[in-house]
Amino acid sequence: MILLVTTSSRAKECIAALERGTRHKTQVAHSVARAVTMLSSAEYDAIVIDESLVEIDDAAIDTLLHYAELAMPIYVNLGLHRTERILREVHAGLLRKQAEHLGAMRSAEDLLRSELCGDLTGILLNSELVLRDTAMPPHLAEKINSVHQLAERLRARLDLPNAG
Repeated sequence: MILLVTTSSRAKECIAALERGTRHKTQVAHSVARAVTMLSSAEYDAIVIDESLVEIDDAAIDTLLHYAELAMPIYVNLGLHRTERILREVHAGLLRKQAEHLGAMRSAEDLLRSELCGDLTGILLNSELVLRDTAMPPHLAEKINSVHQLAERLRARLDLPNAG
């Protein structure tokens, strides 16, 4: 969903273009205070801010951005730009948001993979060392071997390098 924050009389025209061009439901807030209320009650992919509002009250825009959370802020000038230009800006902003989201997911995946790799290596190496003990009772060796096999399967599913 997209939130358009503007006092412009072109708001309806812009909403229609955004909904048609992005296939995202678009809502309008005719004031920063209303936009903050709307941001508190729904999740938005983008918040399209008319630059004329930035000139009027910079502090209010800072408050608005604080409540925007994960919504990508996109600045447009409804007084100067045609709807085609606004649509291009919003498309670019939505693509940036998607790229940032994918980058964050990859970073989180890499971090988790790195942490798991160390733990799995420890489990695998320690279980191999314990299994080398010839004096170990068979029932314990069977359980340690089971843990070792589970760790190997997990390593393979996570596509981590071999421990050995």
